[in-house]
Amino acid sequence: MNGGLELTVGDDARRVEKTVGPSEGRAAKSARAPITPLIVEEKPICRHAIADLVSEVALTAPPSFASSLSEALKVAGARAPDLLLVDLFSVSFDFDGLRRLILASRAPAVAIDDRPNPSFAGLARMAGAQGYASKNYELDTFRAVIRAVIEGGAHFPRETSAARQRRTDVSGPSLGLSPRQMDVLKCIAVGMSNQQIATSLGITLGTVKLHIHAILRLTGTRNRTEAALIAGRFLAPTIED
Repeated sequence: MNGGLELTVGDDARRVEKTVGPSEGRAAKSARAPITPLIVEEKPICRHAIADLVSEVALTAPPSFASSLSEALKVAGARAPDLLLVDLFSVSFDFDGLRRLILASRAPAVAIDDRPNPSFAGLARMAGAQGYASKNYELDTFRAVIRAVIEGGAHFPRETSAARQRRTDVSGPSLGLSPRQMDVLKCIAVGMSNQQIATSLGITLGTVKLHIHAILRLTGTRNRTEAALIAGRFLAPTIED
């Protein structure tokens, strides 16, 4: 069945859109066949909490764990997971890397964020993820995301598409930044260092510094902290709890 259905679970019911598609991929196994998750998360306690949530939704084999993108790519190549659960912070918000991991594993993916952020949900969707969840979701909502992806569907915040449009609308008139400067500003907003930004975007450290100088000048901000506040206000409005 295609189309959007509003999920009626918990406090986030009005905020989450569930799109159900045909069952496909290794995660859409019969209920009796255990699935093997690969959980990409650098914090041990979060790893096991996510593993417990998956086991509450489906029969699972012992999960594989990775703490970084490079480690996840190696594990995915060696163990062929049925389901990916990827903490975006643990992969440095590298959405191209997320796309490569999904392609390498050929498994459906749930992107996991610390706070609900429709901008990053949209980027995860564009990278090929089939679901997005936040660590401050109600547990029933988090389970619903996992369940939808396991069943071959997709599960994203309803605000995702609207946020992408708002980001496009403000990129020129409100901030006057180029697309690359907007990319740098998003990286600043999540606390990346100049070197991390350079590595993530594939540009030189000197170019990063030039972009940051331009961002501060165009936005009228005095430092990176103020620029990060601008990013939070204009680039990626978060979903209120």
